[in-house]
Amino acid sequence: MLEAGSESFKVASTIMAVDDDPVALLMISELLKKLGYQTLTATSGSAALEMMEQGSVPQVLLLDRQMPGLSGMDVVHHLKEKKQFARIPVIMVTGSDDPKEIREGIDAGVFYYLHKPAHVGVLSSVLAAALRQASESTALVHETVPQVGFDLCEAAKWTFRTPREATALAATIANYFPDPDRSVDGIGALLLNAVEHGICAIGFEEKGRLLEEGQLSQSIKERLIQNPDTRATAAISRRDDGMMLIVDDPGAGFNWSEFTTLDLSRSSASHGRGIARAKAMAFDDLKFNEAGNRAIAFMRYNATFEW
Repeated sequence: MLEAGSESFKVASTIMAVDDDPVALLMISELLKKLGYQTLTATSGSAALEMMEQGSVPQVLLLDRQMPGLSGMDVVHHLKEKKQFARIPVIMVTGSDDPKEIREGIDAGVFYYLHKPAHVGVLSSVLAAALRQASESTALVHETVPQVGFDLCEAAKWTFRTPREATALAATIANYFPDPDRSVDGIGALLLNAVEHGICAIGFEEKGRLLEEGQLSQSIKERLIQNPDTRATAAISRRDDGMMLIVDDPGAGFNWSEFTTLDLSRSSASHGRGIARAKAMAFDDLKFNEAGNRAIAFMRYNATFEW
């Protein structure tokens, strides 16, 4: 898997920018080209959807929230209804910092928010994170196996220690859940977190530095070699009302409360969104123990509606 930020990653990546303001669209398009990305542009939400239906599918969608006709949120809802587009990370560009708007977008599946005008440094970091998310999500989907017989299992437990094992196991575990497509990215985030932070003891600041240097994968390999017997565990348990997943890692833990919500103050960070997205989108409940080295995720069999 290519690491976001590398030149080969950028060359292979296409970003679609959507904005009804031609001047703003030109500016963001030039920024994307300056950052080394291939670029597609559309002046409306309907035009963007039509381009994608016709085969011009980007790795990341950079989307203005306020547009005539289909708004940015309308486009997000349309994307989520189509399996082939549902996993494309959407970065919403907005002039508002209304928490209600931000929460609405996160609940609908928006990857992140950027304030207008987008600063090139912040844009670069968020795009790199979105591309990494897209790459990891694609890997998880490719690992998914047919859901046959998984509903007969009451409980199971696995051990894992490498990113490759975490990805393959996440795809397997997702099949035990009521909605595998919804859960797989969240499960992957929890398992990869157990490898990177738990087994390899890579903290938030250090991970950012390693990503910037393109050395995260190599550092993980080296640390795994140094700790050949250290493993994390994942266990599932079927309950009357849903499926539970418990992920334990051997690390010292982390301040999980800082990462269970998406905060605009971390807009420039190249990482740190996986757990918040898992809590908002993948599960009905996600909790950690006090230390942060045990995650407990739960998905109900039937959604609860408020009438």
